[in-house]
Amino acid sequence: MSKNMQPQHAKVASQHGSWGVGKFYFDVLTQEDKFFRLYYDRTPKNAFDREGKWILLAELSKGNK
Repeated sequence: MSKNMQPQHAKVASQHGSWGVGKFYFDVLTQEDKFFRLYYDRTPKNAFDREGKWILLAELSKGNK
């Protein structure tokens, strides 16, 4: 990251992350006792659709917690 950014921008990105970069993972247990792993992908689809998207990655067994 620091190779392609100006030093002041690299410093901020190292503390807060870059816009549109990264994924946040979540493990969710439903009221019906099902266990899922999903993530939010911050990457925008294109210049006109700049929001990220939620992805259902897998249904897990309780032994995978």
